[in-house]
This record gives sequence, structure tokens and C-alpha cells, in this order.
Amino acid sequence: MSDVTKNRDTARDVFWRLDECYKRGHEDFMATATRLDDYYLGAGRQWDPSIRQEVEADGRPAVEVNMCMQAVNAAVGYQIQNRVDMAYLPKGGQADEQRAKVISKVIKHALGNTQYRFHETDSFLDGLIQQRGYLDLRMNYDDNDEGEVSLTTFDPRDVLPDPDATSYNPDSWADCSITRWLTHSQIEQNYGKDAADEIRDSSMAYVHNNWGDEQGMMRDAFGNMPPSYAMNMGWYGEEGTWRRYRVVDRQSHEYQQTLVAKWPATGDLRIIEGFEPELIGWLIEQGVHVMRRRIRRVRWQVCAPEVCVYDKLSPYDHFTVIPYFPYFRRGKTVGMLDNAAQVQDLINKFVSQYAHIVNASANGGWQGEANSLENMTDEEFTSRGGETGLVLLRKPGTQPFQKIEPNQPPRGIENMIDFLQRNMQTVTAVNESAMGQGSADMSGIAIQSRQFAAQQALGIALDNLSRTRQMLAERTLKLVQRFYTAPRVIRIAEPDEYGVERRIPLLLNMPQDDGTILNDLTIGEYDVEVSEQPYAVTFDNGQLEQMERIVSKMGVQIPPQFILKASTLADKTEIANALREAQGKADPVAEAEAELKRAQARLADNTAVGKAVEAQFSALRTAEIITAIPQTAEIADALLRSSGFKDQDAAPIVPQPAPGALPEPEALPPASTHPLTPDNPEAGITAGMQSQQPIQ
Repeated sequence: MSDVTKNRDTARDVFWRLDECYKRGHEDFMATATRLDDYYLGAGRQWDPSIRQEVEADGRPAVEVNMCMQAVNAAVGYQIQNRVDMAYLPKGGQADEQRAKVISKVIKHALGNTQYRFHETDSFLDGLIQQRGYLDLRMNYDDNDEGEVSLTTFDPRDVLPDPDATSYNPDSWADCSITRWLTHSQIEQNYGKDAADEIRDSSMAYVHNNWGDEQGMMRDAFGNMPPSYAMNMGWYGEEGTWRRYRVVDRQSHEYQQTLVAKWPATGDLRIIEGFEPELIGWLIEQGVHVMRRRIRRVRWQVCAPEVCVYDKLSPYDHFTVIPYFPYFRRGKTVGMLDNAAQVQDLINKFVSQYAHIVNASANGGWQGEANSLENMTDEEFTSRGGETGLVLLRKPGTQPFQKIEPNQPPRGIENMIDFLQRNMQTVTAVNESAMGQGSADMSGIAIQSRQFAAQQALGIALDNLSRTRQMLAERTLKLVQRFYTAPRVIRIAEPDEYGVERRIPLLLNMPQDDGTILNDLTIGEYDVEVSEQPYAVTFDNGQLEQMERIVSKMGVQIPPQFILKASTLADKTEIANALREAQGKADPVAEAEAELKRAQARLADNTAVGKAVEAQFSALRTAEIITAIPQTAEIADALLRSSGFKDQDAAPIVPQPAPGALPEPEALPPASTHPLTPDNPEAGITAGMQSQQPIQ
């Protein structure tokens, strides 16, 4: 079989599978999703065009009271106020707390660059309105040769899941197809010029109903598609520059013999198919077992009609598609508006009927005698009777005209409208409390409490959002560990002690002199912990209020940096810098008090040392006297006991020298007469230099 024939057969297989998915439910889903989108947007779209035409032809108004948008926006508001917080915890291998923190910072930085918060809102909105929302996670090499994580959002009508699948997780789907309409330059950018030219040339052999519709339903875009464009009558540039060609991206599971690495200590398996021989050799040297094993892989095929431009094993372990289904039951998906559409139709009909009755009864008409007016004929009065400020001139002797009172609108219509509005809150699980509405005398805390309680009705939709976030976090971790292997430097935002974000560099996969790698992202296994983080302003305000109560009622002194960190002041950065500078400057009064305390401490130390020296000196002088006159030892011992002196060792206090133990001194040791070293400091002060006698 030639490559051309194989290429064509592969493309036909992809499109036959696509056609089967359309016929087995996706066409019905597309029609439902398009109709539900009209209910959300409103502005005249909620009425069926044929019914609207019939109503307006009868002279009745077709009024819309869009309660679907209000309910959906309230639920999306909760999602916006509670952002995701992903934390990674060490699980096995060489993972530790430090590497887990680095992984968390890297993934937060990577998803932040993709504007994940906006993509999540788009997919959440798609799910609530059209039953299904999709994110697409893959690597992108446009801005970085080493690759960066890329995240986009798909139109739910463009994604065709496996029609036989019953699981929320795409890992259990057999395949997933994504249909797109790309220009020649977009195809050339992604798959090369040869592929783009081949698709353009082969497009002449087939004709689609429209360059941009799907199964007869128009795709959402800024413009519309006139009927003449169906036969390629539109202007696409001299070489068809802006014409779009249908391209199908199919990902499917299959089992292949694949080169894997097994770590003996943990049993972990990693796919190393396509790795450089040097890296594989290094793994073998480290004791890692390299083998081939039959494992599940992802086959990635990209085809246009009759042309296959890509058919290889995917570099990823999972489909790039990550779904969000608000309400999911074994393959059946439901959004917020599925059950609300019928209620919305009834509200529009009853409100329109009420408006028609009011309009018809605004002028009930007149009754009076014929030919009784001077300034107009009966025919003129019949046509002008409803005019504002109409003046009637009666003929003499005629009775005045009487205005006919209009009929009041039936009370049952008003009751039905009230009932339907309450029922709308029930079927959408969004009531007045969830929208933050309350009575005028209700406090803000009470409104927030009721709002939180009302949001429990959205528990399933929010829990499925957490499931989608969990899948995203796990798949992003695998992309980072597999593709973030080269040394790189990123700048991350770290809040300081005042809550001010500082941009600091973070080195990744940097080889060190000792042979280790700093912040190696490729090693270790990690668990993912996904939690909700309240919106910063609301959360910080609550924290600030709690701090205020702690300080005022409990008397706990909270350092200023913690108070400033919880604030939302516009000049937060400047205030933090001023506080930081103030901490570096010395307060004169405080510095003087501190110096005084230090001086007092030094004085106390010096006094203690002086007393100790004086005591030692006195003890030495006493020892000299006892040595000279041993008989004084017994007397000294008795005197010390009588004065209350406590001995620190065995008695007696003053030991009696043994006879003959000490030589007999020739005389008493001379008394010191120096004022700085007297026998006693007091004696030196009172006696002076030469005499121990008092001055006469």
C-alpha cells in the first residue's frame, strides 16, 4: 500500500468515526446546546422564530423577561469569588517538602501564564449553559524552545466524546474528536507548508454546506454566513488567505510496546520512549531498569477530508481535553438551563399575555348618541376616540358621551407569573439569598450567611468543578515533570511579611558543582491537594474584621505587618516601604532607655565582681593572720557562727591548723596602707596613706 493510499484511508477512517459520533447523539446535543445558548443571551432569542412571527402577526407583543441569565450569572459569580488553590505534597521517590513547594510555585506560575482563571470561567459558563465545558491542556513552543504549558477553551459543540463512554474521566474513553476550521496560515504554522498546501489542493474535490458551519448549524462568530458563501462565492483573498478548512483532531487509546524505566526501590514506571541515548545510559548507570512493556498510549491523528497531516503516538499520557459537566449521570449531561427553559417560555408567554390585556384595555371606548357632535362626524370620532387631549363639542340638548371602563386583567395571570418566578428559582437552584438579596434591615454578615447556605444547592455542580480542577492539576504536574527538564529561570510572585508581592527569581534544574541538580522538577512523586481560596478582597476584609475584634475585645497586640497584609489599601506598597524604613531607624527616646538599661546592667555586674574580689581579699588577709597566730582560728570560728554565717563545706568554719603543720612566722604580716588595696576598703578611705590612727 502506497503512502498516499494509506494517508487517504487514515483520513477517511477519522471522518467516518466523526460521522458516527454525529449520528449517535452529537447532532442532537448541538441543537440543544445552541437553543440553550439563546435562552441565556435573550434579547429576542428566547422566542421560537415561528411562534414570535405568529404572535406579532396577531398584534400581540412578544415580551422576554430573561431570568436565565440572572441565575447563571449568580452561579458564575460564586466561581469567580472562589479561586482554586493547588498544593503538591510529597508522596514517594525523592520527593520532599522543599521540592513539593517548588513544584507548587512552578505550576502556579505556569497556569498563571495561561490565564487559567479566565479559561476556567469560560468552561464553567459553557457547562452551566450548554451542559458541557472543555479545557485543552498541552505544551506550546511559540515563545520558548523548551516549551511552556498552554491552556485553551473549546466550543462544546466542537468536541465529540466517545458515544459509548459512561465515565466523567477521559482516561476511560476510547477516543475523542475535536473539529476545527483553520486558515491556510494556521495549518502551515502547526503542521508545515506541505500539509497546508495539500489540504488546500484537496479541498477542491469536496464541497461542504458552509465554510464554518457544523451539520447545518451555524458556528458562533462575530459575523454571520450569507447563503451565497455556501458555494464559495465569498471573498477570501486572491489566494484564499482567509478561507477556513475543516480539520479534525482525533485522540484515541491503543496499546503499544513502549520503552519504559522502572525504579527498583519504588517500582515506579516512566515512559522514556524517544529519550536521548545518553540519558537512557545514565539511567542504567544509576541502577534503573530499562525495558519494553505493553502499555496504553495515546494515538494522535490530525486529518482533513482525504488528507492526513499527522499520525503518531502522542507525547502526552492523557487526552489533551479536560471536561467539565455540571450534572453527569453515566454519559448523560445536564446544565442549569435544561430544566429552566420550559419555565422561561411560560414566563414569557404569561407576561406577554398580561401586557396584551393591559394594552387592549387602556382605552375601553365610548358610548353615546349618534350625530351628537358638532366638531366631527361619527366616523371621525370612531377613528380618533383614543387620542390624548381629544376635545368633543356636543350639539345642544344632547347627552354627554360616557367612557366605558376597561376590564381588569385576570388575577390568575398575576398569580401564575409569581408562581413561575418562584419555580425558576427552584429549578435553577439559585434563589434570592444566593444572589445576595435581603431585606433593608438585614446585616451584611447575615446576607453572606444566607448566601453561603443557598449555595449548597449548587453542591453537585461545584463538586464536579473540583473534579475537573483535580484532573487539571494532575495532568499539569505530569507535563512539568516530563517537559520542564532543561535549566530555566522563572520569576514568581512571593508576598512579603506585609502582604506586598515581590517578584523573585527561582532557579530550576540548575546543575551544581557537586554534581547535584538544584530544584530538579523531574524526580519524585507528589499528591495533589485542590482547595478553594476565597476572592482576595472579600477574604482579606473578613480577616481584617477579625483582627479588629481581637485587638479591641481581647487586647491582643498584633504586629503591624500582619494587619497591613490583610488590608486592601490602594497605597499598600508605599505604606509597607515606609514601615520597613521606620524599623531601620532608631527612636532616640527608645535608644536612650535601652542604653540606660545596658549601663545599669554593667554597673550591677561590676559591683558584684567588686564585692567578690573584696571578699576574696578579706579571706586571704584572714588566712595570713591565722597562719601567724593559729590560736585565733577557734575564736574566729565562734564569732562567725554567732553572726549567722553559713558554712558551704564541712565544719569547722575556720579550720584549726595541726601543730607543726605551718612554720612559725617571724611577725604579723604588715597591714597595707595603700588607699586602693587596704586591709578593708573602708579603712583605706578613713585612714589615708600612712596612718591607721584617726586624724586629730
